[in-house]
Amino acid sequence: MSKTVLITGASTGMGEAITFQYAERGWNVVATMRDTTKANPAFADLANVLVTRLDVTDRAGIETAVEEALDRFGAIDALVNAAGYGQVGAVEEVGPDQLRDQFETNVVGLVQVIQVVLPHMRERGFGHILNIGSMGGHVSLPTMAVYCASKSAVQNLTEGLAAEVGPLGIRVTLVEPAGFNTGFANNSKLPATSIPAYAPAYTTMAAFDSQAVRGDLVKSMAAVADITGIDEPPLHLAVATAGLEMVRGRFAELMDEYTRWEPLTAGTD
Repeated sequence: MSKTVLITGASTGMGEAITFQYAERGWNVVATMRDTTKANPAFADLANVLVTRLDVTDRAGIETAVEEALDRFGAIDALVNAAGYGQVGAVEEVGPDQLRDQFETNVVGLVQVIQVVLPHMRERGFGHILNIGSMGGHVSLPTMAVYCASKSAVQNLTEGLAAEVGPLGIRVTLVEPAGFNTGFANNSKLPATSIPAYAPAYTTMAAFDSQAVRGDLVKSMAAVADITGIDEPPLHLAVATAGLEMVRGRFAELMDEYTRWEPLTAGTD
């Protein structure tokens, strides 16, 4: 019997790309999105793909989508939380409503979907939850701090969740991309206000972005599909080596800083 995966944010980017990868591997796919009119027309040619509406900020809508998936395919073997967007802006520029909206979608919404799907997985004693994080969860960037903070929250939630549900037969993976040539930038939101003093921060970010080595979206999503549902999937999966190198450097800097100030730390015991 074919396995079934439910994907959030399947209208664009990683969610759209991985829909094709699962379908090619014979999975039943529940491709969900806020606006089903934005679904890739090619989804209609895939007999094993169900397109349905799901807004991660709407708990009742999540429950309806999950019920529809279970009615159609009988089970949900894997969940891919790919819905999300980026909030641009220096910390001082981002309005409180924008801050709440960023976390409401990227963090609270992700948790809500997990909470609705988990009872079904617990009952079966089987399942695989894959959360799309970011290398930005490890390395915060100027003018992207709010977004990176939301991905840091996803990282910690994923690690804690894995410890909670592992004994129940449910596996968890944090997928950590460094960046792809997708519509992410176009879907990002600008800050509520613009403060000229932060122009250098935007210049620094633009320089970083222009030099960044992008991952291959198709190859990356193929790798994610390949590890879904295996007996011992990774808890952390980096996609694109450039991001992995960036995080290695960050960890080295972090340990150097802790070591440099360790004498002061020792005096606080």
